[in-house]
Amino acid sequence: MNIRTGNAFFHFKSFQGTLLGLLLLTALLHTCTSGFSQERVRVDTLPGKTPVGFETEINAFLRQDAISFPPAGAWLFTGSSTIRKWEQLSTDFSGIRLVHRGFGGSTMEALNYYLRYIVLPYKPSKIVVYEGDNDLAAGATPEEFIARCDSFISTVHRALPQTKIWFISIKPSPSRRQKLAVQEQTNRMLKKLARQRVNTGFIDITRLMYDRNGKLIGGYFEADSLHVTARCYQVWAGYMKKKLGIH
Repeated sequence: MNIRTGNAFFHFKSFQGTLLGLLLLTALLHTCTSGFSQERVRVDTLPGKTPVGFETEINAFLRQDAISFPPAGAWLFTGSSTIRKWEQLSTDFSGIRLVHRGFGGSTMEALNYYLRYIVLPYKPSKIVVYEGDNDLAAGATPEEFIARCDSFISTVHRALPQTKIWFISIKPSPSRRQKLAVQEQTNRMLKKLARQRVNTGFIDITRLMYDRNGKLIGGYFEADSLHVTARCYQVWAGYMKKKLGIH
């Protein structure tokens, strides 16, 4: 069928096909842009001081997220300086998508406070946590630390029930020998908690820190006798990948 308008002829079938194509293209563009806007999370810097500190570190993460937001379903590694100083983390755990969010000196209390900023928005499939060193050094009891870990599990699983949480045991170190007994007690309690909660695991790296004579391996610690070396991290990674099912 042809329609004459002035001197021009419009082929109706051709016009109909063109119109259909435009409608399909518009729908496709709408779907794509809608999906993008839903996945992109609006990230702001902290408005000011917080009760737990570490604003500078958290704001650095938020600015980084504003530039390039991590993909959902990645592995999130978070916690204190033991995570922050793991500089070769992406190399040691090559083959998985990971988000590195350690902030030095932090406690489980601080991590709980910043859950809404550097944990939940990423929608990770797995979370690996290292905290406890600083909690106990600051005077927290094992019971208080475990309660903070329990709160972390509950908050994460309310929002992300399928996300698996792994806690790394508190490491022994020469600079905190006076805390070894309370660290061991806390690790036992943390292991028990992990067994009681669904989608929660415990990775005990304690024995990796000692030689055959039961002495802490000096080459695993930096000059401050607290933080661990790249050599130690490599040993941890080899052990942890087996526990985490990473091949």
